[in-house]
Amino acid sequence: MCADKPGSSPDPSGEVNTNVAFCSVLRSRLGSHPLLFSGEVDCTDPQAPSTQPPTCYVELKTSKEMHSPGQWRSFYRFRIGTFPTMKMFEYVRNDRDGWNPSVCMNFCAAFLSFAQSTVVQDDPRLVHLFSWEPGGPVTVSVHRDAPYAFLPIWYVEAMTQDLPSPPKTPSPK
Repeated sequence: MCADKPGSSPDPSGEVNTNVAFCSVLRSRLGSHPLLFSGEVDCTDPQAPSTQPPTCYVELKTSKEMHSPGQWRSFYRFRIGTFPTMKMFEYVRNDRDGWNPSVCMNFCAAFLSFAQSTVVQDDPRLVHLFSWEPGGPVTVSVHRDAPYAFLPIWYVEAMTQDLPSPPKTPSPK
C-alpha cells in the first residue's frame, strides 16, 4: 500500500514529504445538518473488496522506534491489525472506560444547531470565535476584521465576483 506503484515494494530509504497530501472531500449529514468535510487519506488498498473510494481508503498509524522493554510493553497493549471504520463503534461500545460515540455526535449536532442560530450574517470579514471548556457552555465572541480572519481578500473576491450582492444589513445605532 505504501509503494510508489501497485505490486511493487515500498522504498523505506526514501524521504517523506509531509507537505504533500491527498485529501478526499465527503458529504454527509448529522441530524438536520448537511456536512461537507475533507480528510487526509494515507493510502488505498489495491486488494480492498471495492476499489471505489472511500471503501479502499486506509489510515496508517505509526509509532516511534522502541529502545526499552517498557516502550515495547506499551506498544503491545495496542492491537495491530485492520479495523473496519464502521465496526469501531462496536469495539468501544462495551468498554466502560472508553469514549461514547453518541455523546460526541450529540454534542456536535447541538453545537451545529447553536452555530446555525448564532451566525446569521454572511460576511467574510466577520469572525465568530467559538470556545468550550469541559463542563461549561459553548461561548461565542464576534470580531470584525480581526486577527482571527483567515480568508485572504483575493480569495473572497474571486469566490464572490459572479454572485449577486447580499442584501445590506442596517448598521446598529
